Amino acid sequence: VNALLKKHRIQAKVSNTHMAKQDTHYRNKVIVGFAKQKGKVFAGLYAQGSHRVIHTKNCLMQPKRVNELIEYFAYLVQSMKIELYNEKTRTGTLRHVLIRYSQSTNQMLVMIVSAKRQFPSRKNLVKALTKKFPEIRSILFSINDRNTSVVVEDVGYPIYGDGFISDTLCDLDFTYSASNFYQIHHDQCEVLYALANQFLQMKPNEVLLDTYCGIGTIGMSLAKDCKQVIGVEINKQSIQSAKYNQKRNNMTNMEFVCADSTKFMKEAAIHHQQVDALILDPPRAGTTKEFIESVFMLKPKKVCYISCDPKTLARDLELFQKQYKVQRIELVDMFPYTKHVETIVLMSRVEK
Repeated sequence: VNALLKKHRIQAKVSNTHMAKQDTHYRNKVIVGFAKQKGKVFAGLYAQGSHRVIHTKNCLMQPKRVNELIEYFAYLVQSMKIELYNEKTRTGTLRHVLIRYSQSTNQMLVMIVSAKRQFPSRKNLVKALTKKFPEIRSILFSINDRNTSVVVEDVGYPIYGDGFISDTLCDLDFTYSASNFYQIHHDQCEVLYALANQFLQMKPNEVLLDTYCGIGTIGMSLAKDCKQVIGVEINKQSIQSAKYNQKRNNMTNMEFVCADSTKFMKEAAIHHQQVDALILDPPRAGTTKEFIESVFMLKPKKVCYISCDPKTLARDLELFQKQYKVQRIELVDMFPYTKHVETIVLMSRVEK
């Protein structure tokens, strides 16, 4: 991270790295593919840079109960003679299985990704899974019939339960679906949000804008110290979940808006809307030049940038430097035993 900051001419260095106390069995979201070897079905992760499934039995990054579920699922596929999807011939049915696990509630959500609407033995599969794993709260069925490397093409529909899973995070209750963004490591996410709170030091008369807000986890964890939090997110389903979570936690000083964050900021600047601080946690691709220019129009005093990709972060910080100075950078070990890291940055506006 320091090397990238230097490369992009950013006068700042990482001050602290927050290591994970739980560095194994932490991943609360797992996607597996399926393959056959000598006629036996097995499940696992893809080999790097390929679509070759490796039998990753008892993977140390995944919760033990999730590993047990994966092995049992492969056994059911074998015994029920469910056809595996073949990318080359584009035949077969089962493509992937996505599992979400909640550490605090011990709930599981399973999404079956199929190449076809017709899925033989589906009812028997659901019955067997829920009997063996009573902690499964929901099972969804998603159809992906495209010739694509994208795992999930649609949000799916519930075939067991209501399609959601619940978790307790930062003393708040959150409900989310298979497709909603949720940080991969529960405990490290709490460390990250505590840092965001510490960085921004919101006051009771200040307004926080939470861009790329998803289901509202960051904004809600900071709301108790602000006058108001405005969450902006372009994904309709995420905003629906955010509003539901807002009611669930009795948050009266929050507002969620389904809109493009860049457009929202431009409108807010034109109407002289008060925004004292801004937080962004964009996807791996980072943010855009237009987004940063909209921040310049809005002129919040403080900006907190959370990133899962140091390369795109350093690129974006270089653009932010026109009007903002980097004050503090820390790392959170969100993905132990991988090459990835979560970075949190505090910037303050420089008055020309």
